[in-house]
Amino acid sequence: MRNRDRFSASLSNTSRRGGSKKPSNGARIAVVGGGPSGSFFSYFLLDMAERAGNKFHLDIYEPRDYLKPGPAGCNMCAGIVSETLIQNLATEGIDLPASVVQRGIDSYILHMDVGSVRINTPLKEKRIGAVYRGAGPRDLKEFKFTGLDGHLLSLAVARGAQVINDRVVEADWVDDRPRVRTRTSDWAVYDLVVVTIGVNSPALKVFEDMCPGYRAPRTTKTHLREYFLGAERVEAILGNAVQVFLLDIPDLEFGMLIPKGDYMTLCLLGEEINKEMVRRFLETPQVRACLPPEIVSEKFSCNCSPRINTRAALQPYADRLVFIGDCASTRLFKDGIGSAYRTSKAAAAAVVFHGVSAQDLHDHYYKVCKRMDRDNAIGRLIFRVVSIVQKKKFAREGVLRMIVDEQDMPGEKRRMSTVQWDMYTGSGSYREIFLRTVHPVFLARIIRDSLVSLWPWRKSITNTEIDHETVPTAASGALGRWFEPGELIFRQGDSSDCMYVVMEGQVALMQERDGEDLFLGVRGAGEPLGDMALFEREVHSATVQALTRVRILTVDRDNFTKRIHEDPSLAYRLFQIMSRRTRNLTDQVSLLNQEIDRLSELLRDN
Repeated sequence: MRNRDRFSASLSNTSRRGGSKKPSNGARIAVVGGGPSGSFFSYFLLDMAERAGNKFHLDIYEPRDYLKPGPAGCNMCAGIVSETLIQNLATEGIDLPASVVQRGIDSYILHMDVGSVRINTPLKEKRIGAVYRGAGPRDLKEFKFTGLDGHLLSLAVARGAQVINDRVVEADWVDDRPRVRTRTSDWAVYDLVVVTIGVNSPALKVFEDMCPGYRAPRTTKTHLREYFLGAERVEAILGNAVQVFLLDIPDLEFGMLIPKGDYMTLCLLGEEINKEMVRRFLETPQVRACLPPEIVSEKFSCNCSPRINTRAALQPYADRLVFIGDCASTRLFKDGIGSAYRTSKAAAAAVVFHGVSAQDLHDHYYKVCKRMDRDNAIGRLIFRVVSIVQKKKFAREGVLRMIVDEQDMPGEKRRMSTVQWDMYTGSGSYREIFLRTVHPVFLARIIRDSLVSLWPWRKSITNTEIDHETVPTAASGALGRWFEPGELIFRQGDSSDCMYVVMEGQVALMQERDGEDLFLGVRGAGEPLGDMALFEREVHSATVQALTRVRILTVDRDNFTKRIHEDPSLAYRLFQIMSRRTRNLTDQVSLLNQEIDRLSELLRDN
């Protein structure tokens, strides 16, 4: 009750004038922090403002240089871009090129003391990206790529944002408007200030006093390390798979080894990780089996122990002030970049279409944060159950046995595999994971497999041999699936439950009529194919064939349908493309009618 009373009082205080404060054309907006939250917010704000016929002046304050390796350009993150986010960005027309993605991930390998098993992506397609947030580790020897944060920031700049490479050191109010001052510049007054710095930034304290109801998120510590192996060694040891370890180590939720270009990233998540826990993790047989023999645990390229958000901030907004990203709300233990995308886009829509008052932000932005917070509560329950499983060998063996048995089953029957996949990739919500685990079939199978593990005459589970597919190193960062020239993407008459997006290359559209192939046109990068499959269950009306070497990413109908209910604007670009195609078709019909009329006149004259 005290929190609720404090929330009501602070909302009243921060809405001194009440009502909506919709920013007018030419409004000045400051974004403090140029990470994913700041870049996504800036990109979508300027895009939506253009749709609404407005133009804003937007400054992004970011002191880091994302072109510098090590701490100067680092954003302290494991750097996994989830399957769901990859699909959402593709639908928005945003590609993460191979120069940004260090490794396209096509599987997760789960390791426990009772065995190991590979869990493949649906469709065996690379739809998860391993990235660096900055330029790379401290001892980077050669610049081969662009960091994710720098890439997203460049997209915001292309939309019209201006970057100020300086740190904000002071902020307050003047005439009911926020203003900020940097280390080298005087005060600048804005119509809205957006705080997108993380929980690890000392600059967060600069803004806490400006919002009476704001309380910073609760956090816990993680541990990240980078080991230089070289691209060939990374390929040979890890391939395109993330290694996940579910081990009986107190307070450790799970650990991961992530392949990235020339490096391998070690990521540990849990309660207050310390050096002893890191040592114990690296010395377990399951981890040692995945590491090259020359790796010495203390000889790493770069390391850090950032804090991460475990419980959402209280009231991350005031009049003309809003907090976004992990200084406000993010998903528990996973998909931080995807959380930044969702909350930033919600905040941008609230500002452009509703206003910048505390009430506007409460009604149209905070509800997304609260939905995420409620889902995290379910996640905390799930991780409590996982911690119990970690302590019981028969339960660990039951989980492994169930996953192994599922690998020859159809996708919809891989219940434990799907749960594990969504737990570690961030592709599904905790609510969806929980509902799967309470399904009668799931419960019956896990109870059966756990009981089998207690029988003395049980059949043992042999550790799965993990063979890495050999792929060209240069293509390791390419998301989606490659098709060679002449290869069919899909045929006319085929049914599908997904949309295809051309990421690179060109394809030809053909339609069979009266036994002959009619050429319909060419589609290039950024164009969706079979998009009607997202809206209706019909067969494809045309055949699509690769003209050049083509990279295609699929977007699942189920994922798109769930997201479209949360965020209707996700379909905006599709509607634009459909409208353009309809307009082109109308123009072609008009030209055809003119040609028919001309021929008719010639026939009459003759």
